[in-house]
Order: sequence, then C-alpha cells, then structure tokens
Amino acid sequence: MTLIDLGELRDEPGREAPPPRPPRAVGRPLRVALVLAFLVATVAAAAPVPARIAVVVPARLGSEAFPHGDRLYVVEPAEGEPEGTVEVRAYALPERALPDDAPPTPVWRTRIVAEGRFWQVQTGPGTVLFSVTGDQDDGQTVTLDDGTGRERWRQPGHPWFDPSGILLMQTGGAQGGTVRSVDPASGRALWSVPTPPEAATYALRDGRVEWIVLAPAKGRVEVRDPRSGALVHAADLGLGEASGHPVVAHGLLLVVRPPAGAVTAYGLDGLRRQWEARVPMVEHVNECGELLCVPGGNRLVALDPATGALRWVGEQWLGVLSARGGQLLAIAPGGGGERLGVLDAVTGREVADLGTWQLMPWYADERLLAVRPAVAGGGLVVAELDLAAGRARVLDVLRDVSGDCRSRADTVVCRLRTGEFGVWRYRD
Repeated sequence: MTLIDLGELRDEPGREAPPPRPPRAVGRPLRVALVLAFLVATVAAAAPVPARIAVVVPARLGSEAFPHGDRLYVVEPAEGEPEGTVEVRAYALPERALPDDAPPTPVWRTRIVAEGRFWQVQTGPGTVLFSVTGDQDDGQTVTLDDGTGRERWRQPGHPWFDPSGILLMQTGGAQGGTVRSVDPASGRALWSVPTPPEAATYALRDGRVEWIVLAPAKGRVEVRDPRSGALVHAADLGLGEASGHPVVAHGLLLVVRPPAGAVTAYGLDGLRRQWEARVPMVEHVNECGELLCVPGGNRLVALDPATGALRWVGEQWLGVLSARGGQLLAIAPGGGGERLGVLDAVTGREVADLGTWQLMPWYADERLLAVRPAVAGGGLVVAELDLAAGRARVLDVLRDVSGDCRSRADTVVCRLRTGEFGVWRYRD
C-alpha cells in the first residue's frame, strides 16, 4: 500500500507558482465546455483544513479515474487481453480512511472492448454511461449496469442524461448526424431526427432540457420538443453572415455577425427577432449568470438579455467562467498564465484579484475546487473558490501527486507519482 505524504500547510497563498500544464483538448463541440473548465487561476486566503478522508486506489499508468455520485470509476488497459480491452472498476467513495494494509475493494469489476479514450461519465437510474472518443467519428457511449458492471448496450454518439429522465444521444459529422431519445435501460431509440453538420444545441431551464435547437449555417432553424422530437417552431433567419455556431441562452438564440459588429437575439418560442445590440470587435457571446457576456478585443461587454441594453464594459477580461451569488468568476491574461478575478455582476467592478489556479470540472450546484503547484516541497495546493467572499480557501497540500486531477462535489482525485490514484474527500 502506498502512503501519501500530505505534508504541512506551509504554502503562502499570496505567492504565485507557475500554472499547471494545460490539459489535452478532448474533441468535438459537445466536449468544449468541459475542457474550458480546466483553464483557470486565483490568489488564495488561508483557512483551516476541513475534515479530510484520504485513500489510495490501485491503478497503472494509462488508467483514468472518474468520481461521480457516490462512486469512483477506474478505467485501465486490461492485462493479458488484446489491445482495446479495458477493465472498469467501480469503488464506493470512502466515508472514512482505510487502514494502511487494506486497499479499497471494488464494488464490481468488468472487462469490455472499447477503442478510444474514456473522457466522461454520466449516471442514470441503475446505469453508468461512459463516453469514449473515436479517431474517425464522434465516438460511442458504453452503458453498464451500475449494480453489477454488466454491459447493457452501446451505440455511437454522446449522451445527455436530463434530470427529468430523458436520455438524449447525439452524433455529428461533416454530413450531419442525428439527435435521438433513447430508453436508458435498453438503448432502444424512442425517436430520432437528423441534425445539420453544426449539430444540435440544448436550451436549458433550471438544469432541464426545454428545447432542442437545430441551427444550420444555411437554411431554416428548427426548435423541437425534447420529449417527442416534434417540430415546434421553424424559420429561416439568414445565418450566412454569422460567425460560428449560434448560442442558446436565456430562452434566446443569439447570432453573432462580426462584419456588422452586431449580436442579434431571437426568441426560441416563435423564433421572432427580439433585439439587436451593436458591439465593436464582437467575437462570440455566452451566458454569464443573469447577463450575456460578449468578449472581444481584450474587453468584456455585458448585455441585458431581455433588451440587449449595455450593462457595463470590463477592460482586459477574456470571459466569465462561473456566476454565483451576484458575483462572476472572470478570466484575464496574466504574466504566468490566465489570472482570475471576481466581478460584481451588477456593475462589472472587480472586487477580488485572484492568481493562477487550475479549476477542475464542476457542476452548477457544486463546489469550485482548484489546484496549483505548491511553491515549495512539490505537489499541489487544493483550494475551494468562494465567489461570494472573493477568495480561495486553501484546503490541503498534496505532496505526493503528479497532477491529472478531477473533482466532483466534495471529492478530489489525482494521479500519484506511483501511478496510482489518491482520493481525498473534504467534509465541512
């Protein structure tokens, strides 16, 4: 059993360390939002370390670890099997530290054949869905029984498991693809509609899919019902001058036209034009809390989604990564990498200057956990980003880790120098 030297919390949170190595990009547009979450940074304020549970999970180099719900899933090449065969192991996340001579026991383990890299895990009632990249296509989804590890079904495409119980699968490609609703238990398609090469976008309300939006570069835009696939609205909006794929946010389809320096908003319910805002050097637009943010030319313009009216302009900001409690987590260029700042959502005023961290992927209702190299002694500093307080609260210094960290809820998983995975849970 490998022991983890957790060291002492002697790092000075105000001192800057070189940013961690950027992670690899993982593929098509559906994965871009996940990748973006890795590329951020802050200045921390020290705080007492909360109760921590730490265990070591056996693994070899080449493996991947995914915390999700109350489980940790480890995927690694299977020994003694043909190339492309992997072993998947499910562990219950620890409720307490285990004795040094008692490694955790898998809830189940199974072997499957799946070419490509495992990059995402989602779960539904009784199932766990693994997204696997492909070399020539969109990859596939492999679905296992979460109680036994038995394979239930697999099919091409990427899944979206909606909290309402709807499972949507999407494929793409230069010739277009499909979006379909699938029975989670069997993989049977309930309905299917073709999508343009630009793929489909999901309009969310309170975390649930409200509409499926198909917006091709040329031709008509379609809005479909996610429960039946039925066409609800359609219109040709003349998107030929648009830059990139239209964005769906706040019940709007937002189209950026750089030559005109304009952002045009169409209501999804009817696809009627709502407003148009003139924004010089506009590049793209995205949702940032209750606002719309339009970065371009090393500045950030905030618009009112109801009217398109200008709220404020922030200089030197590249974009907004999260919005909580009336505060925005914004990213800006810095000397040692991107730096983070906390902005007041109403005025755009910077209320906290934060240094360089690597923010791990998160979900809307979860803690923002981040790491950065320790200034001295090696390893990584772990912190929780508190936007309301405008600080990063240091939770730990992990001395024996090499990086490759993921988080979910209160759990951090990092690769150890031995190749195994360290698992830490932080209970406040």
